[in-house]
Parts: sequence; structure tokens; C-alpha cells
Amino acid sequence: MSWVINFSRDAEKQLRRLPADRREHIHRALDEMAEDPVRGDVIPIKSGKFKGALRKRVGRYRVIFVLDPARHTVDVGGILLRSEKTYG
Repeated sequence: MSWVINFSRDAEKQLRRLPADRREHIHRALDEMAEDPVRGDVIPIKSGKFKGALRKRVGRYRVIFVLDPARHTVDVGGILLRSEKTYG
């Protein structure tokens, strides 16, 4: 059964602003997440403003999301370029 992926407004803006090649790379990762959201390099975030959420590494970018197993949804809160300030 597939998972439904929902985007926050911020995540939608961040995705639209990416260069086309990177946006395509992120879309492929999101398609994989619709089948199995925790496959690949996914770990929980332990501190900072995203504490309690999960992050998936997609190249130099991080997809920040929360799972809702009861509704079978993935709520994407951000798509960020990895830096020292990403999780701050």
C-alpha cells in the first residue's frame, strides 16, 4: 500500500526553487518514499527545531518529514540544502 505525501507550504516553495536537475532527484526520492518512507538513509532528528522528525538524505539535500502510520501519510516539512545551520 502506498503512502500519501503531503507538503507544507515551506516545502513546496523550497522544492520549486531548486534547480531542475536537483528537483528531479528529489522527486525520485519522494516517489520511493511513497512506497517505503523509511528505506534508504533515513534517521530521526534528535535536536534542534526539527526534533522528533525524520530526515532522508538525498545527495546534498535533506528531506525533513513526519510519518503518520494511522493515516498512512508522510508530511514533508522541509527540503533543505545540508549545512551547519540545517537542523538549528
